[in-house]
This record gives sequence, C-alpha cells and structure tokens, in this order.
Amino acid sequence: MKTFNQNAAYAAHYSSEEFVNKVTRFGLKMGAKLLYNAYVLYLVLMSSDVPIKVKLEIIGALGYVIAPLDLIPDFIPIAGFSDDLAAISFAVLTARAYVTPDIQEKAKMKVYEIFGSMVDCELAA
Repeated sequence: MKTFNQNAAYAAHYSSEEFVNKVTRFGLKMGAKLLYNAYVLYLVLMSSDVPIKVKLEIIGALGYVIAPLDLIPDFIPIAGFSDDLAAISFAVLTARAYVTPDIQEKAKMKVYEIFGSMVDCELAA
C-alpha cells in the first residue's frame, strides 16, 4: 500500500476536472468497485469538515488514478486498474470516518449512471 508521502507525490496530477474526465472516459473499464470508491473519496474531498491531512491523502490517491503512468498500466486488461484500487483502498481507510450515507448514495448513483446497476457499491478494505 502507498504511504502518505508516496501518495503526496501524485497530488500534482489531481484536479477535479481531470478526475471527472477520467471517470467519464474510463468508468466502465475501471470497474464498479474502483469507480464507487474513487467517487466516494471525491465527494469526501469536497466536504468542508474533513481535515487537511485526510484531504491530502485523498488528493494523492485520486492523483494516482489520474496519473498517466502507474505501476500497472491501465490499458492492461483486468490487472490494469488493480494498483489504482490499492491506492484508493488505502485512502478510503484514512477517510472512512468522513463517509456519510449521503456521500455513499451519491456515489452509488454515479455507478448506476455508468453501469446501469449498483453492483459492487461497497467501501474498499
């Protein structure tokens, strides 16, 4: 798993626009579990009552998902997004206390919008 300092290196890749763009283009390839958890983190990041350290961890994890180069290239079938899921899972552990039912519902609706169902809409880890 990535540590806080390792994820911080990917923070430069994060922007809200790039995240939405990646989800829009690759949502189906990412898979419902990764999409759901990444979108949960995105919504937690937008919350005002989240400490800066947690927000930085989220930014690092989402930056890793957006980054053009990662440990396992995203174009590799099945395994391509597994490293992204690991980074997101670690950030979910950090942010779990700030995940509200409303955030979970909004993330489920995003998965439904892309997949047509709410399969695999569970928090990672």
